[in-house]
Amino acid sequence: MGIIRRTRSKARPPRSSRGFSLIEMLVTLAVLAIVIGLASPLFTTMTNRNRLTGAANETVAAFQIARSEAIRRNVRTVICESVDSVTCRNGSPWRGWIVFTDFNRNNLPDAGEIMRTGTFEQPLVVLTSSNIPNNRVVFRADGLAYNDNALLEANMRVCLAANQPDANARDIAITIGGRVSVKAPVDAPGNTCPAPGNI
Repeated sequence: MGIIRRTRSKARPPRSSRGFSLIEMLVTLAVLAIVIGLASPLFTTMTNRNRLTGAANETVAAFQIARSEAIRRNVRTVICESVDSVTCRNGSPWRGWIVFTDFNRNNLPDAGEIMRTGTFEQPLVVLTSSNIPNNRVVFRADGLAYNDNALLEANMRVCLAANQPDANARDIAITIGGRVSVKAPVDAPGNTCPAPGNI
């Protein structure tokens, strides 16, 4: 019969638990503050650029809806400035807009005529060139934009009174053919938002 020997396992020394020292934590916080300080202007620029582009594209889409509905329904369709999404206003800057089919030709959005509405959130500033009277653009059944009885050629500007990004405005061109498009970004001087010129 063999003898079974039992060996004692060597006792391991207890692990010393170690945390961060105060100096290590302060160095980590200092590095984190520097990284945040460097990234903050880039984040602000990106946010403002996206805000401008989104508002300009939404405005172009509203004009395109007004134009296509005028052609499809064979009726005058109007896009106008509004602050309450119910009535048109002759004010500046634009706070919002209404697209409506003007069946009775009174230039007012009556019950059942409003097709779409939208708003511009501050600090966005939206201005029009002098060719847009009463802050209204009328599309007739031929798909052309009119300024009262004359063909319309004008600009709108979506702008942020900020220096980030440098190109702090987007101009929307309304051409004589009724086509609406966003132009290349514009640098509005002095971090201001002047009204755009006519085309």
